Amino acid sequence: MIKGVITMLFCVCTMVICAQHPQDLPANKVYQPTLLSINSHKTPEWYEDAKFGMFIDYGLYSVAGYAPKRESAMYPDWYLYNMYYDSSVMNYHRQTWGKDFERDDFIPLFTAEKFNAAELVKLADEAGMKYVIPFCKHHDGYCLWPSSYTQRNAAVMGPKRDLIRPLADACKKNGLKFGFYFSVEEWEYPLLIDGVKKIRRWNLPGDTARDTIPFNEKEMARKITGKIPVRDFFGDYIIPQAKEFIDKYDPDILWFDGEWNTGIDVLRTPELVSYFYNQSAGRKEVASNDRLGECMRGNGGDFYTREYGAGAHGDEHSKMAHKWEENRGISQSFGFNWQDNEKNIITTAQFIDMFVKIVSENGNLLLIVNLDGKGAMPEYIRTRLKDIGKWLKVNGEAIYASRPWIEANQGDSLRFTQSKDHKWLYAISKGWPQKELTIEQLILDKSAKISMLGFPTLLKWRNVTNSDQNYGRVVVEIPEALRSRIAADYAYTLKIQLAD
Repeated sequence: MIKGVITMLFCVCTMVICAQHPQDLPANKVYQPTLLSINSHKTPEWYEDAKFGMFIDYGLYSVAGYAPKRESAMYPDWYLYNMYYDSSVMNYHRQTWGKDFERDDFIPLFTAEKFNAAELVKLADEAGMKYVIPFCKHHDGYCLWPSSYTQRNAAVMGPKRDLIRPLADACKKNGLKFGFYFSVEEWEYPLLIDGVKKIRRWNLPGDTARDTIPFNEKEMARKITGKIPVRDFFGDYIIPQAKEFIDKYDPDILWFDGEWNTGIDVLRTPELVSYFYNQSAGRKEVASNDRLGECMRGNGGDFYTREYGAGAHGDEHSKMAHKWEENRGISQSFGFNWQDNEKNIITTAQFIDMFVKIVSENGNLLLIVNLDGKGAMPEYIRTRLKDIGKWLKVNGEAIYASRPWIEANQGDSLRFTQSKDHKWLYAISKGWPQKELTIEQLILDKSAKISMLGFPTLLKWRNVTNSDQNYGRVVVEIPEALRSRIAADYAYTLKIQLAD
């Protein structure tokens, strides 16, 4: 009970601090490693404009590629933990891989032989994505780049090559922003305490283990291979490891994870964020997410994060007030899941509808793309990416560089965005709008122009007013002949002039 009260007080205090947003710091001001300082950082305009990114969920867990089926989000990228602690996964693992097959026995099988960074970035570009964020290090501590702070990395074990540098270079070549996904916690890590080797365990909810436990050679065998013992987990390992990556790869986005059960004072994330901001100051605008520590989601960072609709947002107004990002895939899986196929993923129509909904509410979609252990992308993901890329070529004007309108939607079938100069309103109709499309609570100047994206012909429209009510509506005529002339399916966009 006391612990719960302390946690609650910490969360309240944290939110109070994070609610303070002073004026932007002068260009020559160095960001300090404090919440107040880093929260004065302004969300970059390019991130506001981007709307769509690729989240490459790839690691040792991709070899197993499994999580028990359920209605909500599934986490195959937790397989390397759940194979020891989740009964259903434990049973599956024994039957599939054998009772003596340990976590690190997956390392030789993680070949990445089909991992093609240039092809991934090209596909992201063709799909209309504007940034790419690979899972550089998940909670098991295996790095996809040659970190000098651990031997547990792809250059030493597994593929024997850097998987991140080609992605960073391909993004730069193709004009896409590049991000650094980095877990600030690991399930186990070896420590040296007074010269004695121990294990630091990440205390997850419901975990009764202490922060540090005696080191058991047999228990840890083939579970933490390549991890170098340190005295201070954060000071000697996490902080310098992240700074080294920032210096070496110069990312545009810092994307923390694994923070939800550890206090910000322990994680020292403001130190990393301020370092990141200062490293890029005067050269380029960068962004960092809200996963700074326990109770911090939705209370800090350049953008808030959600997973499959679960996050720190409240009502629609609060979502539209601060830039946020939805993280999900076209299936329910974080990480490759061999059970996913064309039958249990969302359709192209559902995909586009979801994307439009997110953008209309001031969000970006960071779409999870799952690769198998060899680095290959399932064909059903490629198909959906090509479909949305085709749709965006026609309707992208209503998506990129747009801003929320005064309301996100009118009913389930009509959503809105507007140009950031407030001159154009975009009404996106789910499915063909039939003979007429009506927009409530809107009156236009009689000289206003309305067209449908994908075809330049101006459409006929009329204002409809009611003297008994304090609003009007705009009714737009939709010629059926136009339907076959618009090179897009699933959703159609009216471009409506609001001002000269």
